[in-house]
Amino acid sequence: MNQDEKYINSLIGLTVLCMSSCTDDYTDWATPQANEQEAAITLPDFSASKVDDINLSNPGSSIKLFTLSNATLPEGYTLGNVRVELSTEKGKAGELESNTDGMIDSLTIQKLVVETYGKRPIARPFIAQVYANAIKDGQALLVNAGSFDVNFTPAAPFIDTGYYLVGDMFTIKNDKDETSVNGWSADGMVGFSHSGTDVYEDSKFSIVFTTTADNQCWKIIPKTNTEGEFWGAGVLGTVTDGDTATEGTLTTNNPQAGMITQAGMYRMTLDMMEYTYTLEELGFAPYIYEIGNNTSWSGTCPLAGINFDGKYRGFAYLNGEFKYKPNPEKDNWTGDWEKVSGDALAGTLDENGAGNIDAPEAGFYMMEVDLTAMTYKHTLISTLGVIGSATPSGWDADTDMTYNEEDGSWNLTTNLTDGEIKIRANNDWDINWGGSIAEPTFNAGNIAVTAGNYTIRFIPQCDGMNLLTLTKN
Repeated sequence: MNQDEKYINSLIGLTVLCMSSCTDDYTDWATPQANEQEAAITLPDFSASKVDDINLSNPGSSIKLFTLSNATLPEGYTLGNVRVELSTEKGKAGELESNTDGMIDSLTIQKLVVETYGKRPIARPFIAQVYANAIKDGQALLVNAGSFDVNFTPAAPFIDTGYYLVGDMFTIKNDKDETSVNGWSADGMVGFSHSGTDVYEDSKFSIVFTTTADNQCWKIIPKTNTEGEFWGAGVLGTVTDGDTATEGTLTTNNPQAGMITQAGMYRMTLDMMEYTYTLEELGFAPYIYEIGNNTSWSGTCPLAGINFDGKYRGFAYLNGEFKYKPNPEKDNWTGDWEKVSGDALAGTLDENGAGNIDAPEAGFYMMEVDLTAMTYKHTLISTLGVIGSATPSGWDADTDMTYNEEDGSWNLTTNLTDGEIKIRANNDWDINWGGSIAEPTFNAGNIAVTAGNYTIRFIPQCDGMNLLTLTKN
C-alpha cells in the first residue's frame, strides 16, 4: 500500500468513526439527522491551476478553465464530481459543474457573471475554488484541489450611451424650396430617449417622430460618432437598402437605409443588446379633454399624452361631476369615456360607461388617464410652492403660492437670488415642474433664474400648454 492510499484510507476510517459516534447519543429517531459537508482533504501534488482569464464574447459551448495536476491516485480510486465554487469579496456567487479536463459550460458562466455583476462587458473578478471526489467502493471523500483568481468578461455587444436618428423626415426647406436643415446631418439629427441607467441593464432607446411624406429613409448615428467622424464606423442601418420592415436587425457592417412607406407619427425602439429595432405607428392622439361642472359643461381642459402611448396627464380645478372625451368641441360627444366602476379618485372607463365620474372634493387636481388600461386617477393638490437654491428657504422648504380659482393660476411675489428653482405640489417631489420659464414641463430639470423681486404666475394645464411668467418688480 503506497503513502497516498494509506492517507486516504486513514481519512475514510476517521470519517466512518465520526459518523458512527454521532449515532451513539442520538435517540430522537423521528427527526432526520442533518450533517454538515465534510471537511475537504488535500492530496500531495494534486492541484488545479488556471488556464487563463475568460472572455465570453466567442466562447463556444464549453471552455477550459483549469488543469488538474497528474497526481497518482491510490489503486482503485477515481476522481469524479469535479466542480468549481465561484465567490467574490461579498461571498459565494455560485457553483459550476466541471470535469477532470477542467471544462465548464460557457452559458452557465455567462448567467452567473451577469447575475453577480451585471451585463456590462468588462473583466469581473472571481475566486475559483476547485473540488473533486475521490471515489472507491461507494465511498467518496471531498478533495480540495486549491483555488485561483480568475476574471470573466461577459458576452455583450458595444452599446453607446446615446443614439440619434437621421433621415428625410428631419430635412427642412425654406420658402424657396432650399434646404435650411439637412436631416442627414448633425444639425438635423434627433436624439433617442433613454432611462439614464446603465445601458447594459436597460439597453432600450426610443424616439417619437413624424414622417412628412411617404417613403422616407433613415439611419442611426451613435453618440460617439457625433463627437468624431459622423459617418465613420458604428453607424447603424438595415442590411438591405430601402428595407420597409417595421422590425428587424441593425448592422454596422455596410449599413443601409431603412424606409418608412407611409407618412405618419411613429415610435422607433432600439434594443441594443440584441441590435434590433421596431417601428410602431402611433394611433393615440396627443391630447384628450376633461369636461364637466368645473367648465359649466361648455369648455374643456386638456390632458397631454406626450409619449403617444395612451397615457395622459393634465391639471384642473374640479368641483362636480365630469367625464373625458377625445375632442375639445363642447357639443361633440363622439367616443367620450364614462365611468364603469370606481369613485371620484380612481376607477375604470369605457366608451359606453354608466355615466359621469363622481364629484370629488372641490379643489385643484392632477388628472391621469390610461387609455390602454381604461383607467383614471385623480390626485388632490393642496399646495403648490416654489423651491430651489434661488428661494429664501433654498432646497429645504417650499415658498407657497396662492391659488386663484377665477383664472386657474398659482401666484407668488418673492425675492430670488441667482440660482435655480422648481415648482412642486404638496411639499413633495411626486408632482413637480421644471425645464424653462418658456416651457415648464412635468418632472423636468431645474429652471435657471437671476436675482430680483418677482411676481411668479403659474397656470399648470398639461405639458405643452403650461404657462409660467416671472415678472420683475
